[in-house]
Order: sequence, then structure tokens, then C-alpha cells
Amino acid sequence: MPDMSLPVPAPGLSPCCAYAEPTLPRRARAAEPRGHLALTAENGGRTPWCGPAAVALATGRGYHEASELLRCSAPGWYPGQGPIVTAYWRDLLAALRHAGVEHEVLDPAPDLPRQSLLRFVRGKLAPGWYLLRVTDHFLLLHHEGFGLATVHDNRHSRALLGARTHGRRKVTHVARLLGGPLAGPLGGPLDGQPSHQPFSAKAR
Repeated sequence: MPDMSLPVPAPGLSPCCAYAEPTLPRRARAAEPRGHLALTAENGGRTPWCGPAAVALATGRGYHEASELLRCSAPGWYPGQGPIVTAYWRDLLAALRHAGVEHEVLDPAPDLPRQSLLRFVRGKLAPGWYLLRVTDHFLLLHHEGFGLATVHDNRHSRALLGARTHGRRKVTHVARLLGGPLAGPLGGPLDGQPSHQPFSAKAR
């Protein structure tokens, strides 16, 4: 009899990423996000780095497992052991793909200046969850509608977006989360809504 305790590799994934979650109906996967204190505890009481923390929150994985997802996505860029201090946007997106988290990548229109995070949220942004790179930082943003948004990252859990919670930083990269543990009824609408008019969808 096969050992059912071992993970079944997901189709098309390399062995190091074989722990990707099985595909489930989107709305069955919605869950409350984990907090930064849980990630800090997993990191031995030390503040986690923002790249792996963002991956952990977006995928529902542990902090160290999120770090392994990044290493698996770009083994030549990260040390085999130890903390991942500097992560790259392309590798965060690859980690989402390895974890089976559907997403839509959005890029600022080239003819528009970079916006602050506060201005970005106050624009025509659809409710939902977003993975963002702002100036020198990665975070998750939950837009709850009517300009109300909360920040989730390596130092904040459901913190109201404001000047002291990265609101003045410039938005450089955006991906809307359409799957994973945060999408669905608790993560906001999934289908039939444009994400943001001044941003254009880009192939993943």
C-alpha cells in the first residue's frame, strides 16, 4: 500500500516544490490571514524579512516553508541555508505559482508617475487582496472598499493603511490574489471586476 503521508507532487512542478496545495474550489479555500506575530515566533522571535513574510501570508505557509519556495523558484540567487534578506519580485510571483496561488499581475502604466500607496488605494481599486512591492518593501494589502484598506506584512497584522503604515511609499509592482487561502468570501470579490483602471494586466 502506498505511503499516504507523503505529499503528492503537483503536475508540472519540480520535486522541491512538490508540496504545492491541491486545487480546490476557490470559495472553499478562503480563510483568515495569519499574523506577523506567528511569523516572528516561527523565526525564533526575530522580525522576519518582508519577502518571505509576504509569501507566507499570501500562501498560508510557514515562514521557513515560504523561504524554501523562494529558493526553489530561483536556486541560483539565494543561499542554500540561512535567512533570505533580499528577495525579488519575479521570485515572489514564481513562489505563488509553485504554491498554486492564482494571481493577476498588474504594472503601472508607463506614462503615469508612481503613486503613493495611499493614492493608489483611493483610486478605482477593486476590493480584494493584493501583493505589492512599494519602495524597498513587500506587503499584502486588503482593500475592503470605499478607500478602506489594511496592511499585512512582517510587522503589521490588519493595520489600517496610513502614513505610518507605508502609505507614503511609492507603488512599483502589483499582483491581485485570485486564489490561495485569502481569496473567496473573506478575501473579497473574485470575478467580473477590474482591478484598477490606471494599471494594465500583464502576462504572468
